[in-house]
Amino acid sequence: MDQSFGDVWAECEDLFTQARQTLATLKNPQPAHVVQAAVNALFRTTHTLKGMAGMLGFPNFSRAAHRMEDIFDLMRKGRLRSTDSLIETLEAGVLALESGMASLRRGRPEPEDYLHELRRPLGELEALARPAEGRTQDLSSLLDLPSEELKALSEYERTRVTALLMSGMPIHGITVCLEFATFDERLRMLSDALSARGELISTLPLDAPGNREGLAFLLISACAVLHPDQLPLLEGELLSSSLLADPSRIPANLRKNAPAEPAAPATIPPSQAPSPPPPATLIQDVEILRLPAHRVEALEARLMAVGQLRDAATLIMRRPSDAQAERPLVLMGEIEEGLLDVQKALLQMRMVKVESLFSRIEPMVTGLSRDFGKPVKLAFQGGELELERSLLGKLTEPFLHLVRNALDHGLEPPAERLAMGKSETGSLRISASQRGRNLRFDIRDDGRGFDLERMESRGLELGLLKVGQAHTPERLHRLALEPGFSTQEQVSQISGRGVGMDVVRAEIEALGGEIHLSSEAKRGSLIRLTLPLSRAVMNCLKVRCAGQAFGIPLGSVVRVQAGKQVCVGGDQVEVLGLSLPLESLQACLGLPEPNGQRAFVVVSQQGAADRSVQVAVGVDEIVGRGEVLLRSLPELAHSAGIMGGSPQEDGILWVLDPGAVLGLAMDSLMRRVARV
Repeated sequence: MDQSFGDVWAECEDLFTQARQTLATLKNPQPAHVVQAAVNALFRTTHTLKGMAGMLGFPNFSRAAHRMEDIFDLMRKGRLRSTDSLIETLEAGVLALESGMASLRRGRPEPEDYLHELRRPLGELEALARPAEGRTQDLSSLLDLPSEELKALSEYERTRVTALLMSGMPIHGITVCLEFATFDERLRMLSDALSARGELISTLPLDAPGNREGLAFLLISACAVLHPDQLPLLEGELLSSSLLADPSRIPANLRKNAPAEPAAPATIPPSQAPSPPPPATLIQDVEILRLPAHRVEALEARLMAVGQLRDAATLIMRRPSDAQAERPLVLMGEIEEGLLDVQKALLQMRMVKVESLFSRIEPMVTGLSRDFGKPVKLAFQGGELELERSLLGKLTEPFLHLVRNALDHGLEPPAERLAMGKSETGSLRISASQRGRNLRFDIRDDGRGFDLERMESRGLELGLLKVGQAHTPERLHRLALEPGFSTQEQVSQISGRGVGMDVVRAEIEALGGEIHLSSEAKRGSLIRLTLPLSRAVMNCLKVRCAGQAFGIPLGSVVRVQAGKQVCVGGDQVEVLGLSLPLESLQACLGLPEPNGQRAFVVVSQQGAADRSVQVAVGVDEIVGRGEVLLRSLPELAHSAGIMGGSPQEDGILWVLDPGAVLGLAMDSLMRRVARV
């Protein structure tokens, strides 16, 4: 695919994110004008996606987006009621388009019909929206407007006038004359103010009066009451204000022919609502600033160079003993803090919340739960964490596959669960957490778990296991990730073809990550994905060993101690009443050991303090603490104990992986005891 389309792909991702967020607002009771604004936003989004697909050369995607656009058009014309089932169908449609776009971006062939699985519900919606014979009517002629202005109304605007009048909402008109220099800004402010009070139906340009210079507009709005002093009008802008149509004056014969559907997407009546909804905010278009990745990388490189100059200047200013040097040092500290803030801001430009991934999963789980007849309680945790946008795009498809498998293979049908003494409703919990530079995802279900006996039998049959050997549960679980492995006797629409899990493993490993499976018979299963973040800002304790700078994440540092006593690897040191083993950092990393060290850092394995493993790690010098921009560097691919590096003035500061360092320290101490 032509690289010049990179911005188009990125804009499509943003449009899908906006569509999912807007659909989420329709799940809760909202005022009619807010619902209408949301539906209008969805209509514009799918219309734009249709155009994007045409630009990229995908006609089938364009046709599918056009069909979704038609559904949103029926909603905004008041011909479809906003119900839970309708929103579920729309979410499934948006998810199908989003998954299809991701496949196209990976270079896969375009399917014939992206919405094939939704043909029936979409067809039912379209049939439901067809007006019965004799029920189509147009009440726009009741507007107190000249014929030329009535003719200027579009079909959609006429439909909204009719629907709003039939729902009992008055139609008002405000005529204004705005100055040439600021008319666009002023018109936007007035439009926003009217939208906040009700629904802005139309903005019609008019001829300005002969005695006025500027541009004149008629703003047609629906709201209960409208006074000009409620609007942000400047002196001289208002020409007239009037009630264009009163619903109480609709002829009785027209009321009898009123459509049975509600004029606007339905909301819960106040008498039925358990509590008043929170104040609604209008769905507004968000201005998106997009930067090519190479420009951001160039800016990062330039900032890094400035940071190195800063370090060099700091070293020079530390040499003189003049007391006047203190002020420049303070300034350099402020420069350092400011540069790090900019680096963090640049990093944020690449990041997106994990919640964005979760929002793609929820509608799919809802649909599959209904299709399988398996009620599911879905729970998310850790949605506030962030990952790189590029990683999200590569992670979505394998993640969705794992969730499908959990619903298809993991969770039992309700009758089977009840017979086992379980709740009728299955549980699916998806959590995200950060472990150092790694992001960890856990997918847990309380279903039947993996049938290890059956998997072992199938593995022997396929030649993946050797007869007569003992096979650990871990080895048997790994069979599910082998190409062509499946215990399903029948192929379902979702899984059972023997393909997919091996692809998931390949894609996770291609991202530098790992996948781990475990389960307990009849109790449930766990799928854990561990993925490295290529960039992160970390708070570190900076130390030096063997002339090299190292950083230890502060979250794993229990205590720092330095004194006159010289310690060597294998000694015991007293820390807060505890006797802890000490090992030099050089011995942990395979560097030449020193004759002795006077400083050490107590490092703890992350976890509960009362069960954590603590070791004193000897270092040559304690430098200080600070935030560093951590990067994945190619030379670290096979470096034990190192999680990343941060370029500094005097070389690379290597950031240690606390868990790995603890393991290396324990291994080294055990070799000392065994005198190996």
